[in-house]
Amino acid sequence: MEVSRPFVDPTPERVREFLDRVPLYAADTDDPMFWSDDRLAARRAELLQRQMGWLAEASPFYKQRFADLGVEAASIRTTDDLARLPVTTKQDLMGDPQAFRLRFEQPGLYDLTYATVYTTGTTFGLPTPYEYTTHDFFGVLLAGRRQGKTTCQVPGDVFFSAFPLSPLPHVSGFAGLISNANGVAFAHGFGGTPYPEFPVHNTSATVLELLETIKPTAIGGIGSFLRRLFADAAREGRDLSSLQIINASGEVLTARMREHMHDNLAACGAGQVFITGAYGFTEGGLPWVPCHEGGPLHAAAPDQVFLEIVDADTHERLPDGEPGLVALTHLNRRGMPLVRYLLGDLSVISHEPCDRCGRRGESLLISAGSAHITRTKELLKIKGTLVNPQIVHDIVMNTNGVIEYQMIVTNAVEGDPVSPDRLVLRVGLAEGLDASGWDHEPLRRSVHSATEVTPDIELVGDLSEIYDPSREMKATRIIDRRVVE
Repeated sequence: MEVSRPFVDPTPERVREFLDRVPLYAADTDDPMFWSDDRLAARRAELLQRQMGWLAEASPFYKQRFADLGVEAASIRTTDDLARLPVTTKQDLMGDPQAFRLRFEQPGLYDLTYATVYTTGTTFGLPTPYEYTTHDFFGVLLAGRRQGKTTCQVPGDVFFSAFPLSPLPHVSGFAGLISNANGVAFAHGFGGTPYPEFPVHNTSATVLELLETIKPTAIGGIGSFLRRLFADAAREGRDLSSLQIINASGEVLTARMREHMHDNLAACGAGQVFITGAYGFTEGGLPWVPCHEGGPLHAAAPDQVFLEIVDADTHERLPDGEPGLVALTHLNRRGMPLVRYLLGDLSVISHEPCDRCGRRGESLLISAGSAHITRTKELLKIKGTLVNPQIVHDIVMNTNGVIEYQMIVTNAVEGDPVSPDRLVLRVGLAEGLDASGWDHEPLRRSVHSATEVTPDIELVGDLSEIYDPSREMKATRIIDRRVVE
């Protein structure tokens, strides 16, 4: 479909014109991303009351929690009432996943388990199963359609998945049908770690050949993998001129990283592309996406979930603009619904309408460096100072010539628990750059200025020592080798 995609300098007027010109989106006249605040609040209250009823009827975990608290589920009538309830933690879910599965006395056809995917590991190191009913999965498909609507995909596009073929069922496995929900064809590159018993995985070189042959309009994958893939394509003179939308996930893309990707894509004939990224998680299956590069992440399904930002210690709800923990409450889920579930992420929220596209509901704002989201498990205490690795990531990946890096925290004397902490930045430079003439002092000073920790810089000649796309799903950016007493 030939239509102007308003992802470069969008305005509400240009976005509305685009939506009106695409019949699939023009027919979506009841999109909650554009509802008024009052209408969305009323619908959420209606859905929350029904969800609380389902929990009281069929959730072993929440039935016990309501009893322990002496709270009637029916008394939770609006999202403001959620503040009366304690948070649910990952440890709660990991401890007994099946206690969260709704067990209705008379389940319907749409209450059957449609898909089981896996999330955080248990205390035994095994992944935690999370079930989607057919009801839930159809909600995911509709949210996925509105994600494509936000990122300007149109019927007739081709979406190429460069995500690895994982040994575990993952929400990325929904990508095929989500694409089809937008009238978009789907192809998978079958990259990932080889499995010798059944050698179905492709090398990065084969993925690139497929990409050039299939000529997709859009591609999705781990950001660090896509960046290296496009650099290889430019070096080899490949034709990627069909690409218009790049959905890079799994790692924050700084402005310099996006610029590097744009330069390599342009060298391959893709002169104007939208490099976007979504926030999502196994327990949600629903995306938060930007309408333009570097913009806020808009909730694609504000009628299915409610996000709040809470204080890390008290779990009290924080106002817009203040960073805190992200807590999720499902409003319309029949499989394993969660209430005030802490995702293990830090962010900042806004309820202001977007001045670029007009969408409303919650949006997640940049809160650290270039990052909308920081994983709490990544926060490090180094030399007594709490260091947010996203700040370091932003500095390093905005440094000219840097392609890959890795943070290693160790003891100044290896293996000696009483010796002070040491931060080492392993850095891989762009091909053709003279390592002997590269001045690393500005990088050392910038990291110290932002974190009060001065790193040692170690140049790595082979980028695959830091990240090998043929063996790893995504780069391991943080390694903590400290020995403690």
